[in-house]
Amino acid sequence: MLTLNGAFLSTFGTLTLVQSGSSVTGTYPHEDGRIEGVLDGRTLRGTWVQSPPGKRGPMELSFDDFGNAFQGRWKLDAAADWQGRWDGTRAQLVPREVGGSPGGWNSHDDGPLLAGPLVGEVGERDARIWVQAREAAELTLKIMGPGGFVKTRTITPAWYDWLCGVFEIDGLSAGTTYDYEITGDGGVTAAFSFRTAPPVDARKATIVFGSCFWDWPNPALPIFTSMEEEDADLAILLGDNCYFDDLDTRTEHTMMLAHLRNRNNPAIRKLLASTPTVAVWDDHDFGPNDTDGHFEGKPRAFSSFRRVWANRTYGTAAIAGVFSRVRCGPVDVFLLDERYYRGVEGKSVLGAAQLAWLTDELARSWAPVKLIASSSQMLAETAVKKGWDCFRKDGPRELEQILSTIEQRDIRGVVIVSGDLHMANLLHVAGRPLASGCRGPEFWELTTSPLANDPWKESIAGDRTMVREVIDRTNYGLLDVDLDRAGDEVRLILRDAKGTTLFQQSIPLADLCVR
Repeated sequence: MLTLNGAFLSTFGTLTLVQSGSSVTGTYPHEDGRIEGVLDGRTLRGTWVQSPPGKRGPMELSFDDFGNAFQGRWKLDAAADWQGRWDGTRAQLVPREVGGSPGGWNSHDDGPLLAGPLVGEVGERDARIWVQAREAAELTLKIMGPGGFVKTRTITPAWYDWLCGVFEIDGLSAGTTYDYEITGDGGVTAAFSFRTAPPVDARKATIVFGSCFWDWPNPALPIFTSMEEEDADLAILLGDNCYFDDLDTRTEHTMMLAHLRNRNNPAIRKLLASTPTVAVWDDHDFGPNDTDGHFEGKPRAFSSFRRVWANRTYGTAAIAGVFSRVRCGPVDVFLLDERYYRGVEGKSVLGAAQLAWLTDELARSWAPVKLIASSSQMLAETAVKKGWDCFRKDGPRELEQILSTIEQRDIRGVVIVSGDLHMANLLHVAGRPLASGCRGPEFWELTTSPLANDPWKESIAGDRTMVREVIDRTNYGLLDVDLDRAGDEVRLILRDAKGTTLFQQSIPLADLCVR
């Protein structure tokens, strides 16, 4: 039987439940509300009563398998039909000894894991694999490769980390496919496979990317199957990887449950278990809509994000944040954190320290292609007029410093991808005249969104930077790099949920430098 004792943040305020067997009573602040009911399986059925006297009716609250969240409905006694929703999320992780569990919506029914696995950042010689365990007990990862190669690693996830943990394994070979499985209390998982990063001198790489995953209850999301079938070397999730509603932002536990319900969507599980995936956040998986760095819940958002992803690093020792640099064969990826410092230093998106990190790291990179992965649009002008989050509105000086640094230092091969806006845009800024008499590099940006949310359907036709747009369907992007494809080394491709190409832009490397 579920354990429901405790506080739930709910539609009508904090609902505090007391359970005795299958009988449950509770109180909530809205008009001095009280409930009483009987738990039948995972559904609590009963009545609610509020002031003034006589205001009452039936309610049904359906809980997840672990009693951590519920979705419900209510009506007045005299009403023929249900009149409204009543949803809630447990405020805190309940201790194991009194029946608590960190599991959430659609956790695995059996086996050693509640959620995962997720293949995180991989290198040429190493890999990181994230899991949420079923118990606070030892888990063993077994990796098998060519020629009888076998390695194992063991971790014991902690309760205070919601039983989340990351296996770190080294001694691997570049561009090589490995099989793996995980054993622990509850048995052994199915076998999965992944591929390590291409060597840094590789001539080819493919990177798949997207943003905005809201429709987590939907088991039929073919877009994630299409992304998995790209057999990409890397996947980048560009933010809004889950959507916090008002209740989700209140505590670290509610944030964790929001992350995990997206992680447990059956459509995305296969992609994450096989394609190395890194992530940054945007407003909805950081805090409320359009949140900036003043959000009081920033510390718990930061802790939760790092706990559910498996990037190698988050920020630097001196600078907090979820930004980092990731190598994928001939491509250096620069993941940006555009929430932690947004607005903290006035009109800024990155903040001075992260901006300096980005420009310095771009200049140090010797990768032929340098991919800036931004959660907000960088080049578009229309977003300013419409008041949408973007660099030109929120950090125009930072944008100009990034572009001018690339020009002045002749940082070659820079391409931009972005998300957020529930539409897809191919953006272009022609090479700008420089004081030297030369012309700067071409700037290209592909915005792709949403993966699983409603398209915005608002055109930005007339924007001087806009080349192509798709505003009426879900979509994802693909960066295809082939250094032996002369004059067509870089391709930015947009595809729909079924994997059909919507448009493609070829970019010669010779255009991505000072001329």
